[in-house]
Amino acid sequence: MEVKAKALYFTAPGTVEIREEICRPVGEQVLVRSRLIGVSHGTEMLVFGGQMPPGLEADACLENLTGTLDYPLKYGYINTGETESGRRVFAFYPHQDLFFVEPQQLIELPSRLDFADAVFLANMETALSIVHDANPRFGECVLLIGQGVVGLLTAEILLRGDAGKVITVEPYAKRRQVSEAIGCVALQPGAELQERIREHTDGRGADVAINVSASAEGLQLAIDNLAFEGIAVEASWYGSRPVTLELGRAFHRKRLKLRSSQVSRIDPALTGRWDKGRRLDRVLELLQAIRPSRYISHRFALDRAQEAFELLENQPERSIQIVLEP
Repeated sequence: MEVKAKALYFTAPGTVEIREEICRPVGEQVLVRSRLIGVSHGTEMLVFGGQMPPGLEADACLENLTGTLDYPLKYGYINTGETESGRRVFAFYPHQDLFFVEPQQLIELPSRLDFADAVFLANMETALSIVHDANPRFGECVLLIGQGVVGLLTAEILLRGDAGKVITVEPYAKRRQVSEAIGCVALQPGAELQERIREHTDGRGADVAINVSASAEGLQLAIDNLAFEGIAVEASWYGSRPVTLELGRAFHRKRLKLRSSQVSRIDPALTGRWDKGRRLDRVLELLQAIRPSRYISHRFALDRAQEAFELLENQPERSIQIVLEP
């Protein structure tokens, strides 16, 4: 059996192409017909912008992302669809309308979960992993820098947990409005930002600060607005971009902690109780409870993917989550 599929390739900085290719199953692989594809606004924009470390392995933890992050590159990891037997599934698979995959690599979707909500599975898993890594105590104030889709989902989880207050910082008005609507104190960057954060934290600063803005400025903001012995969690990936921080003031004298968060691994402190299976179960529950499909701001046909990435590059303030429709 073989099928003719359409696959998205990043071919050069600022350019994607839809290529036709013949796909055949290997062993017991099953055919999946994609229904909705999600664009990762952070990682994929590094690929689109040519900001990937040359020769870096695509992702050792995802079996369907092989080779290195060099052009031409078939990339992506958010794909929902149906098998020939009618199973509704999520796959960590590149942007492609038809593909064969090992059955054990498919995540079965609950019957009540629409594809438009299921397409947020990978981002929700990242958000839950960030919250686990940040580990705010009951009643503590969390400062969350960046309200793109991962930032918003992280805020949603924090608001359902033990955080006393969630303060978000976001330059784009559309995202601030959404952040405020779900219950956050949403602030705009600017000269008075630090003063406003202190007002909302009784002068202490935040207990925990999380940066999901993918900017060094966001990480510096997190560090500068922490309380004594606070924790800064960096959840962004910078690719080949260098990052410069000022660590001679707040970071040193306040005895701050800085850690990274990456979804491919469980926090070692939790591995006695948590594994990826348990985390995935909670993610599926969160998707049904939160229904994040309302964060889809744009839909593009797969053939118009170039327009989608140009919108993200040139007018990021207009979007929250972009999806591709095969």
